[in-house]
Amino acid sequence: MRPLLARINAYLVRWIHRKYKRLAGLRKAIECMRGIAKRYPRLFAQWKWTTEASIAW
Repeated sequence: MRPLLARINAYLVRWIHRKYKRLAGLRKAIECMRGIAKRYPRLFAQWKWTTEASIAW
């Protein structure tokens, strides 16, 4: 189940990466998603279990 949830998070990171040009670096986009997950842990249901993002796009 975790690989599937990590893949969903990877799609979120990719969206952040494309939407915000200042987060063009992959690490910056991942850190942004982790920060959002810390501030709003109930924003997405899968964040209850994992905030990891699969980097195999």
